[in-house]
Amino acid sequence: MDYGELGLKVLQILSPILLAALTWVAAKAAQYIQAKVKNEYLRGVLVRLDDAVLTVVREVQQVTVEAIKSGSADGKLTPDERARVKQAAVDSVKSHLGMKGISELAKILGLESGAIDKLLSTRVEAAVHDLKASRANGASGSTEGAVPFAA
Repeated sequence: MDYGELGLKVLQILSPILLAALTWVAAKAAQYIQAKVKNEYLRGVLVRLDDAVLTVVREVQQVTVEAIKSGSADGKLTPDERARVKQAAVDSVKSHLGMKGISELAKILGLESGAIDKLLSTRVEAAVHDLKASRANGASGSTEGAVPFAA
């Protein structure tokens, strides 16, 4: 038996094993790529959500809250005014996202309509907190550290 025949026999025996291993590696690579793309898409959606929320909160703060505060005797909002302002901010975020954006957000996160409202409400509260904290620290509305989903 010469080297050529031996090599052919080895190839005949090992080829199914090598083919199976190559198929497995290709399937794992495809799974990895698919997961990576899905994670990047999710990250992009969440960053856009935070951007919309921060924009709306700043707009509401500058336009609505300042006007209400200047019209009140003590310069503060009542709990009822706070609730109305918060709801206006949530409605404005929904308007910025649009129906397609809201449905895509719900689909990606696996949330129902009521849960989306709760998520937006929570994000608005977090953005207000970040805005107040940045103003308390002397920053003039800096976005540094104000995008928690993007971290």
